[in-house]
Amino acid sequence: MSGLVIFGTRPEAIKLAPVVNTLRRRLGPCRLQVVTSGQHSEILEQTLGALNLSVDHNLNIMQPNQSPSQVLERAVAGLNKTFEQASVDWVMVQGDTATAFAGALFGYFLKVPVIHLEAGLRTHDLQEPWPEEGLRQNIARLATLHLAPYPRALQNLLDEGIDSANIEVVGNPGLDAQDAAFQAVAASKETARLLAEKFFLVSLHRRENSGPRLRETCYRIQELARLHPDHKVIWPVHPSPRIRRTAIEIFGDQIGQVELCLPFDYPDFLSAQKAAELIISDSGGVQEEAPTYGTGVAVVREKTERTEVVEFGLAKVVGGDARNLIEVADEFLSHPISPNQVRDWRRLQGNGHAAEAASEAILAHLASPYASSARLA
Repeated sequence: MSGLVIFGTRPEAIKLAPVVNTLRRRLGPCRLQVVTSGQHSEILEQTLGALNLSVDHNLNIMQPNQSPSQVLERAVAGLNKTFEQASVDWVMVQGDTATAFAGALFGYFLKVPVIHLEAGLRTHDLQEPWPEEGLRQNIARLATLHLAPYPRALQNLLDEGIDSANIEVVGNPGLDAQDAAFQAVAASKETARLLAEKFFLVSLHRRENSGPRLRETCYRIQELARLHPDHKVIWPVHPSPRIRRTAIEIFGDQIGQVELCLPFDYPDFLSAQKAAELIISDSGGVQEEAPTYGTGVAVVREKTERTEVVEFGLAKVVGGDARNLIEVADEFLSHPISPNQVRDWRRLQGNGHAAEAASEAILAHLASPYASSARLA
């Protein structure tokens, strides 16, 4: 049986890599083809080596200033062209990107099982985050196996009418990748230099947080820096032109209290998360990663689909314009995350064993009558 795993961004690769590598050991390397759309090629390429993830095909779909619909169109076309003559028995995607939705559509059109890793996360607001919430909900309509990270994601899927027999709670394989990469690779000398002082870390990339929202967030970061002159602000700026333009316009590219730099590779970014006093981020993955090091997250969004991290007291939503950043920063600085909170958060994510749980669920699903009926439909 030949499976196809499709991704396009670094967060997708991070969470898929432990599952892919486990399945390759179980099935044999020839039974699984790994495809990247190239949706975030600049950041992704530096990460694959750290993840020990080999790619069989690169669709190279990216062009400047593409819309999500253009990414979707080009990804589906690329998959059709690349695998026109191939035998594909099942497809796996991760998360909520245009590439993930393209992969799910491709599997649906082939009438083969579609496996969705990180299924069931919801804000229940199609505009927050946009377009990711809508993409994730639509992938759920096409998937035959839903690998939910947390019990609430399971409940969300049940509330939407998904059969419980097709849902498994497996934890977060991103923690498996995080542990392996952090233990294997030390921070580079340049990154170690940046991290030598007390600092706040910034990680912003969301489409809905560009424009006026991003400018307001930058002004709040300026105010935070002014109130904490003993802390630097380190911002590895996302390559998106809309992010870079605003960051450079407001902060410049001169070394000072706010230091803009190129994106870190994956191990260096983990080191930065561990060393930071606080992370200011709109990233879903950072909300899960940083608290495992005891680092709090000021979530620059109106809503988060990872509600558990807020309930555990590990992250706080400050608004899409970071309007509550100063208060939240003061809360985390005066009441740091405890070792017990870290322990409980790791346990919820599977304690580094989520990839094995996901692989077992996938193999059981592919051997089930339900998967057979999907292939024959």
